[in-house]
Amino acid sequence: MNPRRDRPRELHQLFRFLLVGGIGFVVDGSALLLLVHAAHVSPIWARIPSFLIAVTVTWWLHRNFTFGAARHTAPSIREWLFFMLANALGNGLNLCLYWLMVWKFSWAPLAALALASVTAAAINYHVSSQWVFRRRS
Repeated sequence: MNPRRDRPRELHQLFRFLLVGGIGFVVDGSALLLLVHAAHVSPIWARIPSFLIAVTVTWWLHRNFTFGAARHTAPSIREWLFFMLANALGNGLNLCLYWLMVWKFSWAPLAALALASVTAAAINYHVSSQWVFRRRS
């Protein structure tokens, strides 16, 4: 592979990853706020279902939009679980930072979610691009 030739493709892929991450953030934040304010679920416990909803949405968008090579295989529970496992470090960091900011420092749920999401994005991009959705030629 030619590093110069691959750079525009990698930047395009990174842009798509960040765009999907932004969509995931909106989905996560919307579900979180709905659970906290409408369903009166604790901000700590509401984070679990909001996270699961958002990670499912981002997996689907990454496989169909960010990493186009994944479109050539059928989606499966196995692939979703692989995505979850592969992103466990970034997602674990995301959840830990969120819980710490809400519980220890009394941050608003959305502010804590923003900090946690941005922090985990770099780890998740690397793992997703190199392990989950890598080109299989």
